[in-house]
Amino acid sequence: MTRKTVKVGPTGRLGARYGVTVRRRIREVEIDLKRWHSCPKCKAKSVRRRATGIWVCRHCGAKFASSAYTLAKPRAITKEVTQVLEEKKLTPEEMAEVAIGHAPGEDKEED
Repeated sequence: MTRKTVKVGPTGRLGARYGVTVRRRIREVEIDLKRWHSCPKCKAKSVRRRATGIWVCRHCGAKFASSAYTLAKPRAITKEVTQVLEEKKLTPEEMAEVAIGHAPGEDKEED
């Protein structure tokens, strides 16, 4: 088996095929794909790709979807449901209504 050099990295398996430009692009993508990424929830550098677009944090166990080959930053700030309900300062009865799917203070239609 031949030894892969530092210059070609993970694309050494391709040999002289496919052209330099294609091999360089593959090298850049594969190096970024296989490195450890930081988790958006716990901020630990422990996220790896499980499958295409599925990323898992080994530290906190979070599983989330992102780009196929790189972990992209979230485009919008997401909040947990409990945080949103706490911000609105809902009573326990209103929280129960929200849990069933009714808006607080909305008249319930009976069939």
